[in-house]
This record gives sequence, structure tokens and C-alpha cells, in this order.
Amino acid sequence: MDAPPTPSPAGTPVDGLSLLAYTSWLRVIAIVGVVCIHVAGLTYVNPDLEGSGAWWLAAALDFGAKWAVPVFVMVSGAVILRPPADPSARRFYRRRLGRLGIPLVFWHVVYVVLVVTVVDPEVEAPAVVANVLAGEAYTALYFFWLILGLYAVVPLLWPVVRAWSPRQLTVAGAGLVAVPALDAALRGVIALLEDRPVDDASPTLVTQFVPYVGFLLLGHALGPVVLRGRALVLTALGTAALCAELVLQAAVVGDPGSDVGTPTGAGAVLAAVSPLTYQGAILALAAVGVFVVVRSVAHPSSALAAPALARRMRRLGDLTFGVFACHLLVLAAVVRLPGVDLVDGAESVPGVVTLVGVVVVLAFAVTAVLARLPGLRRVV
Repeated sequence: MDAPPTPSPAGTPVDGLSLLAYTSWLRVIAIVGVVCIHVAGLTYVNPDLEGSGAWWLAAALDFGAKWAVPVFVMVSGAVILRPPADPSARRFYRRRLGRLGIPLVFWHVVYVVLVVTVVDPEVEAPAVVANVLAGEAYTALYFFWLILGLYAVVPLLWPVVRAWSPRQLTVAGAGLVAVPALDAALRGVIALLEDRPVDDASPTLVTQFVPYVGFLLLGHALGPVVLRGRALVLTALGTAALCAELVLQAAVVGDPGSDVGTPTGAGAVLAAVSPLTYQGAILALAAVGVFVVVRSVAHPSSALAAPALARRMRRLGDLTFGVFACHLLVLAAVVRLPGVDLVDGAESVPGVVTLVGVVVVLAFAVTAVLARLPGLRRVV
């Protein structure tokens, strides 16, 4: 979503699109995962639906796709961490701020207006300002600040990327991913020992990016990795097992972060040691697995990276930033349509599937239209 378009310099054969075709596949798959999280999440947190077929499907779509945000960061690492021939930090900042700054301001205004006029008209101004300062003016808007923070450190990482081997970068990236996971686990264990809720360690808009620097490095380090044969099959199965664990943990043990279920006994220990947050250890491993599997399946000589298909996927991939920006607005509009009462989530299995599909299609369509309007193309 945040990665720039796949490079295709003038004079480069169209086959060159195949080299980074996997990044387009990852971006499209991940943005669908993001939509699943937010659409299915409405059903998952509805206590009246708990235990129903729709609720179980919602848990699967929500927590089975939690790897999406770290994967987006890894895609960015694969694309923008390669040191340019002229590593000018000023040029990099000017280009990236120009690309991100306008959408950041525009969509924050849009969603704050949505909150104070539709979602919660009685909300007080201090609460709105506090949410903005936390980087959470509306669901998932923290991602704008996350990417802005990562952009800020990219030029600082170029010398490291140039000097270190892929193995060293992999170790460094894994270590930086492990630190937030260990911190979350330690805070959970301490809370268990003291018989109290886990401390809220939510970041602000200036620290949203910190836990993701490791994923940025891993995306660059693992970009060249292509698994084949048994190694690919085992990695895919292991990744599926990790995603299944996240789903079962959310559905059976409970997710304290969403007030669904109160983990007890062994479940409480699991929730403390590996929370269902983006800093959880199991989720981090699942994200790395998804990245490596898709990168391996969509390698440059595969059918998925054939020039014609790679070109179409690039066009879709270039829309994912806009889809991220507008899909929550689309969702808020769809669930409030006349005759539609889905503010608390779809109540049936077909309803959940349909709502996800409608939001995905409409968000891509809205983005495609905005991208063609001279006055609005820069917001997507």
C-alpha cells in the first residue's frame, strides 16, 4: 500500500516488470486482508453473535489476516531500502513527503468529520485531539504515521544496507522484530504475576513506526529469497498453522484487546506471552511466512510474474494505498445505507462474505476514479 510503483525505466523490456511482480501480489493480497480485518471485525466484536457461524468466519477473516500490516512494511523494505545511486536524503524526503503528506492531511480531515458528524456526534473536542495525537483519529489511520516514521529513518539505514550482508540484515531485522515481541510478553507476564490487566503501552503518532523497523529490514533482506520444493511446502504449511493458531486463540481463548472473552488459566498465559497484537511473536512469524511464500510462488520466471499479468497486478498494486485510505469510509457508508443495518456487523456467513466483497470492490473502484480526477488524484 505504501510502496511506490514497480520501477520500469524507459527502455527497460516489459519482462523487467516480472522482477518485482511479487510486491504487487503482496500489496493486493494484503489490502484485501486489511479490509477483512475491519469488515469482519464488526461481527467479531458483536457479543450477540458470539459462537455463531458468522462469528467464527469473522474470527477467521479478522485474525487470519492480521499479518497484513507487517507484510506491507516488508514490501516497503524490499522496494525503498535499496540505496540509490545518489543517496540524497533531501531528495528522498521531498519525494516521500510529497507523496504522503497530502493524503495524510486530507484523510485525517475526512475521518474526523465522519466521527463528529456520524459515528459519535457527542464526542468532545479534547477526545478528538487526543486520538489524533495518538495517531488514531479513526480506525487504522495510525498507518499513515507509521509509514511517515519509517520514511524518516530510511536514509539512515542506507549505509547499513550497503555495508551489511543479507544474512546480517536478516539477523538484525529479526532482532528488531523480536524486541517489541519480547517487551509485550514481559509486560504480559508481569501483569499476570501482579494479577492486574496488562499496561496500555499504546504509542503516539511519533512512535507508531518504532516496532516496525525490523520488518522494514527483513523485507529488504528476504526479498531475494526464493524457496522451492519441500522447503516452500513446509514454509506454507507452517505459515497456515501460525494463522490458524491466531484464529483459534482469538475464538477459543479470547482477545482482551477487543473485549471478546476473558482468558483464564493456560489461555491467560498464552494471551500474555503472545498477545494478538501486531507485536505478538506468532503474528510476526506469520507475516514473515506470508512474505516468503508469496515471494517464492511469484518469482520472476513463474506464471504469476508473466509480463501481461505482472502489468495488471502492478496497476492494482498502485491502487492499494488509496484503497487503504478510503475503504473505512466506504464501509461506514455501506453499513448505513437505507434498509441496511450492519453497523454492528453482518449476522450471517453469506452476509460477512458479501460485505467484505462489496467493500473491496467499491474501495478499488472509488480509488480508480479518484486517481483520474485532477483535483483529487494526489490523495490516493
